[in-house]
Amino acid sequence: MRQQADPSGSESLYPEPTLKFRSAGQPTATAGSRSSASQAALSQTTLKKPAEFSGPGLFHGVDARVRLLPAAENTGIMFRRTDLVGKPEVPGRVEYVRSAARRTVLAANGAEVETVEHLMAALAGLQVDNCVVEINAPEVPSGDGSCLMFCDAILNSGIQQLSSPRKLFRPREAHAAAGSGGERIELTPLYGDAPSFCYQLDYGTESPVPMCSFSVDLTPETFMREIAAARTFVPEDEIETLQRMGFGRHLTGRDIVVFCNDGTISDNSLRWADEPVRHKILDCIGDLSLCGLSFVGQIIASKSGHRLNHVMASTVSMISGRGIAVRHAA
Repeated sequence: MRQQADPSGSESLYPEPTLKFRSAGQPTATAGSRSSASQAALSQTTLKKPAEFSGPGLFHGVDARVRLLPAAENTGIMFRRTDLVGKPEVPGRVEYVRSAARRTVLAANGAEVETVEHLMAALAGLQVDNCVVEINAPEVPSGDGSCLMFCDAILNSGIQQLSSPRKLFRPREAHAAAGSGGERIELTPLYGDAPSFCYQLDYGTESPVPMCSFSVDLTPETFMREIAAARTFVPEDEIETLQRMGFGRHLTGRDIVVFCNDGTISDNSLRWADEPVRHKILDCIGDLSLCGLSFVGQIIASKSGHRLNHVMASTVSMISGRGIAVRHAA
């Protein structure tokens, strides 16, 4: 996705590559006739028209219908619970994050919206700055566990530029946050046109999820080609605990990537050999977008999860001049 003057003299955004799957399961991109490397959009963006999708949520399995609506410049991402009295709104910002296990939950005005990270990643990865997300249930639909469903809806709607410039932040020095279990996330200066993400996944030698790492310079094209299709995963021995907590009782091995104790995949197959680390980057993109602005810097993360991602999102908000308090890892 990049800017180019069309024959009429107005600016348009290139369509994304079409994502297909090889017989071995590895995604590949088929570029359109005008595809090329993307630069960060200079102006804020929104959708050209409303987009819709529906389905059950990942954790609770409740069916939800979502409408993505065009929004004015400087709106940011705003969730609206249409099933509640008064249709309360919840801003897609880190100061509204509520502590929750294994997912990102936003709460404001007596309303909550759960598991927003994949939708936030799709909006951030495709450089959509302003959008109202109408939802009639407490949790965003899960699709196939990646964010492809959201990306398809966004791209089918189309993306249009607005008049105000994008809020782009470049850090001048490194900032890091760490947890007690060896997890760490760092933001360092980067002089280029796109943010860079580098993640090392390591659950230890006893885990069936293999240790792996992945790096990507994030543009809409690389997001669609390398990240958007990466699905949620879970080790087999954690499923019973999660279901006792009331989570994911509706899911099967067809709905989520389950790593069996011997390292095989239950009733499914990987799209990449390193799909888990790509999904961790997807989560990181979605969580960091809660800082409320785009940034050009390098994210280097090791074992980082939602809580530490939220700490970094708060840090970016603070050092960029928004002035909110920095959150600390729980």
